Amino acid sequence: MSETAEKAIKVLELLSTYDAPVRLVDLSLGLKMNKSTTYRLLEKMRQLGYVRQDEPNGRYMLTVRMWEVGVRAFRRFDMRFWARPYLEKIHQATNETTVLAVLDGGEVVIVDKIDSLQAVQTFSPLGSRSPLHCSSLGKAFLMTNLDRLLLGRTEPLQAFTPNTVTTFAKLRQDIAVALEDGVAVAFDEYREGVSGVSAPVHGVEGVALGAIGITLPTSRAKGAPLAKAKAAVREGAIELSRALGRSEI
Repeated sequence: MSETAEKAIKVLELLSTYDAPVRLVDLSLGLKMNKSTTYRLLEKMRQLGYVRQDEPNGRYMLTVRMWEVGVRAFRRFDMRFWARPYLEKIHQATNETTVLAVLDGGEVVIVDKIDSLQAVQTFSPLGSRSPLHCSSLGKAFLMTNLDRLLLGRTEPLQAFTPNTVTTFAKLRQDIAVALEDGVAVAFDEYREGVSGVSAPVHGVEGVALGAIGITLPTSRAKGAPLAKAKAAVREGAIELSRALGRSEI
């Protein structure tokens, strides 16, 4: 990227953080650029329709042009397209079934996957659903907004196996550990013999756009293989989030 283009993008990004029109001098200070350079960039973007000045103060603000561009980009956004290279990378690192899920109606839904090539593997069909409280994919979403996603739910939470977490207190403990570790785990909680490791995928505003992870037989979810799975999923989620515009990770 050229230096001028990079500076122009930084101007737009800084302008987007203000709730009111901003002075040239404040933009110059915030960007650590001299006033003449900042002015030239603003003037070019004003001519292109991305920036305007208020009257009578001449302060700068973004126009709806940026919103229009964002809407068109969002309409073309396909989470599966963006996530696929990271699914493949996690799959290559672990040789386990790798999955991408989105949130729908208080449950997680698998929208893409790459099956394990090992003789013993888990069965995670496309379109299958799992609850938030007892799957690693669900817990990955809880890592981002626990209280909102649990709103309206009552104890005991539905049990699917003897290992299902059914209390809010235990679930909060699990999520606290997940936040510290960077990944959520579930062992035999939704289906006996099946475990998972997942992490949330964030967009620009920090909202969870999806969750990426692996499912594997519980017999392999321990020791070095588990540590390797956690590292691969954690790294994949971070890299995908950054590709989607999330920088604060």
